[in-house]
Amino acid sequence: MTTQVQSCGIYARISQDDGTALGVGRQIDDCAAEALRRAWPVAEIFSDNDVSATRTKPRPEYERLLREIELGAIDAVVVFDVDRLTRTPSELERFIDLADRHHVALASVGGEVDLATPQGRLTARIKGNVARHEVEQMSRRLKRKFQQSAAEGKSHGVVPFGYRRLRQLDDHGRDVGGQDVVHPEEAAAVRELYKLVVAGASLRNLAKYLNDQGFKTKRGNPFQGNVVGNMLRKPRYAGHRTHANQIIGKGDWEPLVSQDLYDEALAVLSAPGRRHSRGLEPKYLLSGLGLCGRCTSVLRPNVGTRRPPSYVCPKCMKLTRQIAPVDAVVNAVIVGRLSEPSLLANLSPEPSALMDSVQARDAILGRMDSAADSFAAGEITARQLGRINEQLQTQLQAAEIRVARNQPSRVLDGMTGASAADAWAAASIDRRRAVISALASITVLPTGPGIRFSPEQVRVDWKENA
Repeated sequence: MTTQVQSCGIYARISQDDGTALGVGRQIDDCAAEALRRAWPVAEIFSDNDVSATRTKPRPEYERLLREIELGAIDAVVVFDVDRLTRTPSELERFIDLADRHHVALASVGGEVDLATPQGRLTARIKGNVARHEVEQMSRRLKRKFQQSAAEGKSHGVVPFGYRRLRQLDDHGRDVGGQDVVHPEEAAAVRELYKLVVAGASLRNLAKYLNDQGFKTKRGNPFQGNVVGNMLRKPRYAGHRTHANQIIGKGDWEPLVSQDLYDEALAVLSAPGRRHSRGLEPKYLLSGLGLCGRCTSVLRPNVGTRRPPSYVCPKCMKLTRQIAPVDAVVNAVIVGRLSEPSLLANLSPEPSALMDSVQARDAILGRMDSAADSFAAGEITARQLGRINEQLQTQLQAAEIRVARNQPSRVLDGMTGASAADAWAAASIDRRRAVISALASITVLPTGPGIRFSPEQVRVDWKENA
């Protein structure tokens, strides 16, 4: 140990802080008083607040303290107790070796620990081993607590997107855990994401949907496709509690999606042939989808600065059509077909059941429109409108589930019926292309030179039963 301390460092650490930093502040005050009593001049304070001393969590200030000792800037250290310095025997040995090589004195508020003597090193090691035993005991108790919490279906870990966690207190005001409750706006977005997945939307478009709605991740960042994909794979959205990556029972929170919808989405997300590329998003409706009327090759976009964007045949090079009028025809024809009540009936294996569920859904939508008209006319109050819509919304969700169960393709979820035009306008380019692929084959027909474009030059061949 050094006989004359020239530069003392104070190290303080607390494992869990409530945000006030009072605990670590008290350690620093006590250590400063101890340094003053010993007449050790304090050169610097090193503080790891809200950082445990486990092997998996870095302690930046502790590592900086070691570097300062290596450089010779610190020749004494004051801690509240040895277990604040380290709670792992291997780190303690590292510090003892460092102190021995650089003649560093170590003092705690409870007394001096002379690392230069065998007795002092023994005292430090005993304290370190006792602290390690406490850590292991705490770990064992926490693991058992987490197992029990999982078995009871209680919420744990990071609060998932779509929920908020409410703290729960017992009769004595003690915190006994949290309850995850539905966040209405986020939950609605999650439900829509699952529908988009089974409808064929890419992960890129799922992230774009959330970002366009103004949502952020828990860290305040924009969503990325892989983040959304991993999020939707979580069984908790279907109401399952997991532990060690295994489903062990039902959770005590409200599921956001049905088991059927979750299973369908998971099958799509886990499909071996699914592409996870970060390539460019398709910008044009018929790119690689529309066919050339001369040679049946797929059309590609040709976008230049001198002429309007056009679809061209890259094989025969004998067909060119401006994109805008062709897309306008396709949009109108597809929306018209989606609006026909007979579409789903033709595709469904149970046409009568599908028609009944569609009529029931449309009747509920009609009642919601009537309620809105009554409010606009002053016949009902805003409170009455809210109560009506609340009840009808519950009925509408159940009706939509029945429609989906009888519907032959989830690609058409929410895209049919009286609201088809609005749904089509709001759909992403990926969603529109998926619908077209499910319903029809589009061919752009050739014409002679000088002939102006007409809708008849776009042929739509409906697929069987479409």
